[in-house]
Amino acid sequence: MTTEIKELSRAYQLWLIIKDNPGIKMPDVAKAMGSHTKNISDAITKMVKAGNICTQGKKGIRTYTANKYSPPVMYGRGSYKLGKEPAKPVVFMEPTPGNSVFEECRANWQGYQLNQYLREVRA
Repeated sequence: MTTEIKELSRAYQLWLIIKDNPGIKMPDVAKAMGSHTKNISDAITKMVKAGNICTQGKKGIRTYTANKYSPPVMYGRGSYKLGKEPAKPVVFMEPTPGNSVFEECRANWQGYQLNQYLREVRA
């Protein structure tokens, strides 16, 4: 039986550094990670929006503190999609006798756009 060693996610590594050093600045976090601030700024921004870490201060002198009650995903990439509700599936109208293509496409904007493109190509 072999045990699989999983590498911690980058977000979780950042969270651990910030948790162990409350009030740390981004250059210090980057130095602890062994990378540049440009490489971690996007991950930190997403973690702030997701509520994993809190910020204090103004741009350039921000300090970070970990939220102990919501750590990021420990393994894998994790989901940081920021939306209150999931995307709605596309609903297509059922063709009925008497409906023209234009009326069906009007209720379905993707189909309407496709019809517009086809109309331009035909002209």
